[in-house]
Amino acid sequence: MLAPARGGRGDIEPKLGLRFVRFGKERKTDMKRNLGCLLGAVAFLGGCMKPAADFDPMKKPAPSAEMKKLEGLVGNWNWTGEMVEPSKEEMMKYLPKDAKAPETTFKGTGKFEFILGGAVLKESGSMDMGEGQSMSYEGFWMWDAKAGKYRTYFLNDWSENGVGWVTPCGDCDGFCMKGDSVDAHGMKKHAEGCMKRIDKDTWEWSMTEHGPMGKMSMKGTSKRAK
Repeated sequence: MLAPARGGRGDIEPKLGLRFVRFGKERKTDMKRNLGCLLGAVAFLGGCMKPAADFDPMKKPAPSAEMKKLEGLVGNWNWTGEMVEPSKEEMMKYLPKDAKAPETTFKGTGKFEFILGGAVLKESGSMDMGEGQSMSYEGFWMWDAKAGKYRTYFLNDWSENGVGWVTPCGDCDGFCMKGDSVDAHGMKKHAEGCMKRIDKDTWEWSMTEHGPMGKMSMKGTSKRAK
């Protein structure tokens, strides 16, 4: 048999009572501590967090005023061009002896129109590639407010795509262009050119391209379709 607790039952109850008292005090202390932490957190959130953001509905911005400078391009156009460099004789040196002389003149049609509420200028058209073939293309011009110039995108049905920049020409009434593209075989090209306004119905243009076939330069004229 187990020996009875020292002091008997009367000695146990005071100890149990003291334990209950201590437990009650600890519980009250924990509650106060938790309440203090909660109030502190509320004070921190209220005093340290930034004010609530302004969630007023966003307003659609008007198209950049710079897009209006492209209005002279809007319309339908017929254009002709010619290869300046290399010459037909120089190109023949790299072709088989029985090869047909390459085309050195080109022609095509184009159209410029504003889309997306005037925020973008779209160009589309086609050009004669010789041998009964043609190429259709599309391009997009949009003002880049950070860069301070027009960003352009180009693609065609010969699986070429490119991006570039257009800036107002400082020496004439026109625009200067630079761009990089990739063809269907992954070959890269870089082009630079300029287009000059002769009158409201006529533009003259020139372009130099560096690619797999070396340097190629062209020039031409675009006239407004009647």
